[in-house]
Amino acid sequence: MSLQESLREQLIKQFDADVSIIKDEAGVIHYACPSCQRYVAISNRKCSVCDQTLNWEHVRNHEMELQGKRIATISFEVPADFTKSYCRKCPISYIAKQDNDKVYECPLGLRNNCPIEIK
Repeated sequence: MSLQESLREQLIKQFDADVSIIKDEAGVIHYACPSCQRYVAISNRKCSVCDQTLNWEHVRNHEMELQGKRIATISFEVPADFTKSYCRKCPISYIAKQDNDKVYECPLGLRNNCPIEIK
């Protein structure tokens, strides 16, 4: 292998590659590096054998599907001074009664663990 080919191969391994999902004869699921086909531990960022950078996103999606779950996202505008967990400024919050007071509530029930990503 020439030096140029070796450098090219090393450069390509810096880009994420989807981990292979392998089911053995007993039905047990294993994960393998897509480059060298060696087993990799769950959530390793790189293959310890060939140094390939690994992408686990499709594995997470596959596991969620097996559990009967999917990821849903919505996109909406928020005021410039909006911050996570400040439900008063959130356009999806609503006013609820709590101990004779009115409070802003998250319809997702995630007040203290707001998953909103601000771009």
